[in-house]
Amino acid sequence: MRSMRTRLAAAVAVVMVAALGGSFYALHQRSGSELQGRLDSNLREQYGEFRLNSGGDIRTPQDLTRAARSFIASQRYHPEARIYLIEVSGGRDVTNEKQVVQREIERESGESEAENEAGEHTASLVDAPTGITDVSTEEAGKLRVFSQPISYNGRQLGTFRVADPRAAIDNAQSALRNTLLLVGALALLFTIVLASWLATLITNPLRRITSVASDVDAGDLSHRIGHIEGSDEVHVLADSFDHMLDRLEGAFKREREFLSDASHELRTPLTVVRGQTELLRRVGEDPDERRRVVELLLREIDQMNRLVDDMLSLARAEAGELVRRQPVDLDGFFEDLERDLPLLGNRDFRVEGTREGTLAADPERLSQVFRNLVGNAVRHTGPADRITVSSTPRDGRIEFAVVDTGAGIPAERMERIFDRFYRTDEARDRDHGGSGLGLPIARAIVEAHGGRIWAASTPGGGATVRFEVPGYSRAPRAVAQR
Repeated sequence: MRSMRTRLAAAVAVVMVAALGGSFYALHQRSGSELQGRLDSNLREQYGEFRLNSGGDIRTPQDLTRAARSFIASQRYHPEARIYLIEVSGGRDVTNEKQVVQREIERESGESEAENEAGEHTASLVDAPTGITDVSTEEAGKLRVFSQPISYNGRQLGTFRVADPRAAIDNAQSALRNTLLLVGALALLFTIVLASWLATLITNPLRRITSVASDVDAGDLSHRIGHIEGSDEVHVLADSFDHMLDRLEGAFKREREFLSDASHELRTPLTVVRGQTELLRRVGEDPDERRRVVELLLREIDQMNRLVDDMLSLARAEAGELVRRQPVDLDGFFEDLERDLPLLGNRDFRVEGTREGTLAADPERLSQVFRNLVGNAVRHTGPADRITVSSTPRDGRIEFAVVDTGAGIPAERMERIFDRFYRTDEARDRDHGGSGLGLPIARAIVEAHGGRIWAASTPGGGATVRFEVPGYSRAPRAVAQR
């Protein structure tokens, strides 16, 4: 996770460097361009002043010489570093910097000889091309030069040149670069510190998740990430991870309990089968004893078959393969139920409530719920007790109830009756063939339908188990299918 913090901080730093670099480059170039544009404008203005000062009366080289000397003499208010050079055809050049010009003429002569040998030539102050260009001099350094030929009636009388040092531009840009580098370095340092802090803040929850994941990988499912402030993806991930761990821990706990209970439940009939099988080997030729032992073995085998079937039903429920919905006509369903109830035991059975409409459900699994609930009621009631099955529609759902007048359910055991292998009276349930899975299977089927199931004691004695499922429609089955 440290490397992730480093990568995040480095990524932010790289973005910051790119943004600062681009901004600083644009600012540097723009400031340099503005300064150079101002300088170029001033140089061009000098030629305009020269023409204005001469009155436009320059027709001969001698007129140009007089106008040049007059113009240069009037330039006391201009910067001392500015260089004027007015070349006169057939005459002497007029300038305010004779030493600089003389050095440039000498250098130009030397470069002319070198040019003859190498074929290369760079512009200088004394031969700068028309327009604005940059030159380098030995005396004045780098200059920005404006050159303009002066003609009359097609005859070139000379060339007006004015130059200003580039030092002002270079110094301003150098100062700007230094300032930008300092500001950029401080901004980058601040960005790295801030990015490191933000990276740590962002990755801390991920480190917690990684730590908990490592504990889970080691087999400890008790750790949780806990609440993480905010509503971003990390917060959602942490909550989802904790929810997943809750489900995993619950699943493993149920698995351990299931294996423990199943092994306990299977051990008793297997012990009986083994004992009776050994007894069968010793009974000799007594047919009555053999018959009794065989009947007992078959009864225990049937009990184990029911237990295995119930366990498979729960496994299918957890795999989401338990329910296949279809429209169920309630009237026909209750007719079949009313006919089958007496097969579960000798009790006073009654079926009440709504029989109109259809229900989107699995009819076989819904019948299994009623068989399990009614069978449980039969095991806890006597022949004189009454068992009532009822139905009540409620806003697109329907609530069913199985009510008996038996001994009821103790309050302290009410919450556990839907747990696997739990029996309110273990000895009595075993004698009556109860596996302890009837109510858990009923709950699994109801929940697979998107419903819920609960139990309560009936006022005046007995127990009531209610469950409701969605998908109810008052329309008859034929209408519901259209």
